[in-house]
Amino acid sequence: MELTIALAISILGAVISVSTFVLNRKDKSNKDTKEDSYKWGQFDTKLDNIEKTLAKIENKLDSYDREVEEKIADAMKHHINEYHKGE
Repeated sequence: MELTIALAISILGAVISVSTFVLNRKDKSNKDTKEDSYKWGQFDTKLDNIEKTLAKIENKLDSYDREVEEKIADAMKHHINEYHKGE
C-alpha cells in the first residue's frame, strides 16, 4: 500500500514538473514571437522609408538632368544672340 501511494505521488510530481516545463516554454515562445514580430515590423517600416527616400532622390536626379540641359540650352541661345549677332 505504501509503495502504491509513493508511486502515485511520484507520478503526480513528474506530471506536474513536465506540465510546468511545457507551459513555461510556451509562454517564453509566445513572448519571443511577439518580440521578433515587433522587431521585423520596425525593420520593414525602416526599409519602406528608405525606399521612399531613394525614390525621391531618383526623381530629383532625373529632374536635375532635365533642368541642367534646359539651362545650358538657354545659355547657349543667349550667348549666340549676344555675341554672334553680327556674324
